[in-house]
Amino acid sequence: MNKLQYLIITTILYSFAGFAQLDANSAMGIPQVSNTTEMQNITGATEGSLVYNIAQKGIYVYNGTNWVSPSGSNWLISGNNGISSSNFLGTTNDVKMEIRSNNLPMLEFGRRETLNLYQNFPDYTDNDQPLVHLKGNGNTAALQFAASGASFYKPMFFTTTNGSFRLKGSSGRTDLFEIGSGGPSNDGRLEFIIGDDGAEPIIFKRYDYRNGKFHKELFRVQGSNNTANAKTRFGININTNEVPVDSEYDDSQSGYNIANSTLQVQGSVATAITRVTGSGNYTLSEDNHTLIMLSNRSLTLPTASSCTGRVYIIKNNSGSSLTISSYNNQNNSSSTSITNNNTVWLQSDGVVWQQINN
Repeated sequence: MNKLQYLIITTILYSFAGFAQLDANSAMGIPQVSNTTEMQNITGATEGSLVYNIAQKGIYVYNGTNWVSPSGSNWLISGNNGISSSNFLGTTNDVKMEIRSNNLPMLEFGRRETLNLYQNFPDYTDNDQPLVHLKGNGNTAALQFAASGASFYKPMFFTTTNGSFRLKGSSGRTDLFEIGSGGPSNDGRLEFIIGDDGAEPIIFKRYDYRNGKFHKELFRVQGSNNTANAKTRFGININTNEVPVDSEYDDSQSGYNIANSTLQVQGSVATAITRVTGSGNYTLSEDNHTLIMLSNRSLTLPTASSCTGRVYIIKNNSGSSLTISSYNNQNNSSSTSITNNNTVWLQSDGVVWQQINN
C-alpha cells in the first residue's frame, strides 16, 4: 500500500469513526484543530489518526506517541519547517542530482565519473572528484551576482559558444572590468580589460598585516588620460605609500601617479650581461644585451629589420680588434670591426645597426 492509498483509507475510516467534533470548515472528513496546542491536547487518538492543523496549514498523523507531519520526510515547493541537521536535499546513491528550470538541468551534482565529465587531461582525470556542474543549456552557462551598487555590468561568470570562459563585472559603479579567454581554435589568448574612459588602471598590490594592515602598490598599467586616444603607460614602484585596507573597495584614484612615459621604473633595472670566451663565431640573439668580449671571436648581429629598437652593448677586452657584422659608425660609415679596449652601443633602426655612443 502506498502513502496516498494509506491516507485515503485512513481518512475514510476517520470520517466513519467520528474521531472528533467536525466544524463547518472540516474538509474531506479530516478533523480540524486551530493550533498545535489544541492538537497536542487531543485525547483518545490511536496510531494512524489524522488531524488538520489550521495554524500550520498541514495534516498531522499520530504515531502512537506524538503528532507528526507526513511532509517532514518530503521537500515541499512552499518551503519546509522543523528541519534538523540530518535532513538534506540530495541522493544517497551514486546518481547525479539535478536542479532544473524550464526543464533545463541548470545544476548537476555528483562525482566526475557520475556526471560523465572525465577527460584525459591534467586535473580532469579523478573520477571520484566531487563536482558541482553549472550546465546551463548544455552549450553555455552563466552565473550572475547581485550588485545593487553597480549602475551597469552586473558581475557574471559566463562561457561562450567557442569554448572560452570569462568574468565580467562592475568597477567603480559605472566602469567595467573583464578577465577571460578568447580566440579561435589553437589561437587562444587571456585578456585583462578595464574601462571605459581611458585612464582606469589595472593595479597589482601586495598586502601586509603589519602597521595596521595595508596595501602597497607593486605596479600599474593604464592609459595616460581619459580619452579614446590615451597612450599606454606602465609604472613600476611609482606609488610607494602604504594605504590602509579599504574594506568598502571604493577608494578614489585621485593622488595616485600615472607613469610619465610608456615605461617608468622607480628603481633599478637589470639586463643580461655575458662574458664571452672561447673561439669561433658568436651570434647575438634576443637573450643578449651586454657582451664583455674576453677572447678574439667574430660576432654576427641579427638582421636589423627583425628586431627594430633592440640595443646591444659590446665591450672589447679581447686584446685585439673584433670582426662584426656591418653597422653604421658615428660618421655614418659602414664598419665591420670593434677596436680593442673600446665599447660600442648598437641599436637597430629597422634597416641597419646604428652606433649610438661616442
